[in-house]
Amino acid sequence: MTELLNASGSRIETGVLLVQLDQARSGYPTALAKAAGYILENPELAIHQSVAELSSHAKVGQASVVRLCRELGFRGYTDFKLALSADLAKRQSQTVEAPVGIRTQLDETADTLCRSILDTTALLNRDMLEVSATRILEATRIDLFGLGVSGIVAELLGYRLLRVGLTANAMRDPALAQEVSGGLGPHAVVIAVSQSGTTTETVNFARSAAEKGSFVIAVTCHPKSPLARLSNAYLQMAKLDQPSYGGPITDVPRAVMVGEALSHAIEKAEAFKRSGNLE
Repeated sequence: MTELLNASGSRIETGVLLVQLDQARSGYPTALAKAAGYILENPELAIHQSVAELSSHAKVGQASVVRLCRELGFRGYTDFKLALSADLAKRQSQTVEAPVGIRTQLDETADTLCRSILDTTALLNRDMLEVSATRILEATRIDLFGLGVSGIVAELLGYRLLRVGLTANAMRDPALAQEVSGGLGPHAVVIAVSQSGTTTETVNFARSAAEKGSFVIAVTCHPKSPLARLSNAYLQMAKLDQPSYGGPITDVPRAVMVGEALSHAIEKAEAFKRSGNLE
C-alpha cells in the first residue's frame, strides 16, 4: 500500500481525516466551512469529484477547496482525495452494523460511545502525549481541575495517575483551586479539563499556573480555544453532538481513553528512563 504523506513530508495516519475535518470546521471561514460541510456529508461522492465539481456542489470557489486541502496539511486536492479514500476504507472496515429493524436507543448509545473513543484516539497527538508524560514524571506536584462533568473527568484522570504510582490532586471547587495555586511553580504540572476550552474558572486556573512557570496540559475538544492556546500541551477529545449540561454522560468514556493513552505514555517514558539508567 502506498504511504500517504502531507505537505511537510510527514506520514498521514488513515482513519483520521474526517474526524479532523469535523473538529476543525467550526473555526474555519465561511467558504472553507461550507466546503468542509459538503465533504463531511458526501465523502463517498467527494472522492470521485474534480475540484471544479466539488466546488460547484459546495457552492464555493475552487480556490477555497484548494485552501481547505492545504489547511489540512495536503499539497493539493489530489493528495487530499487519496487520503479521504483511505480514510473511508478504514472506517468501513471498523463498522459493524446491527441487524436491520432491531436497532434500539442502546444501540445508538453504544455507537456514540465507540465512535467517541475511536475519534479521540485518532485526534490524540503522540508527540504531545510523550512530552506530557515526561513532564509529569519530572514533576513533584500534579494538580488537576475541571468544573461539572469536566470535574469528574479530572478526578478520573487523577485516579488513573494514581494507578501508575503517581500522586495527583484533583479539584472541582474553583475557590479551593485558586487557594492552592499559590504553591504552584516550575516543579508542578497542571492538567486543566474543559470540553469547550472556554470555561472561565478553568482558564483562569491554567493561566495562573502558567504565569508561575508550571507545565500546563489542556484536555479539551478545541485545540484553538483559550485554554489550549495558553497551555504547553493539549490532549484533544472528540466533540459530541449533545448539550454540555444535563442528559447523558456519554462524553466520559472518551476521557477514559485520554487517561489510558497518557498512562501508557508515562509507563513507556518511565521504562525508557530506567533503561538509560541501567546503561
